[in-house]
Amino acid sequence: MHISEAYEHEPIRPYQAEDACPMNGCNKVGTQCVDVSAPLTLTPTASVGTVTVACQGVPDITCVTDAGGASCTVTMTQQVCVSVPIRYGVTLTSGEPTIACADNSCVGSGCC
Repeated sequence: MHISEAYEHEPIRPYQAEDACPMNGCNKVGTQCVDVSAPLTLTPTASVGTVTVACQGVPDITCVTDAGGASCTVTMTQQVCVSVPIRYGVTLTSGEPTIACADNSCVGSGCC
């Protein structure tokens, strides 16, 4: 098999000499795209402050006597206002970043 047969759908391009390449070398730039991942963990926080309780008004009192007259049930109902201060937040913990070579689909496409 000749080399040209391996590329029968794409003709072999002739080598093109570099213009103005100095005798001591020339500068080139190579490009490789990479995938960088930085894991972040978000954790919720909630801290409860001091709870306060305040009675509102006077209690409501009901009294019910049983059918035989042997006992009474007294029910006292008091409206109570409860205040619960809560401080919400989020903590962030960053993990170690990782890197991996990307596929070569971006080489020469100006992705970086």
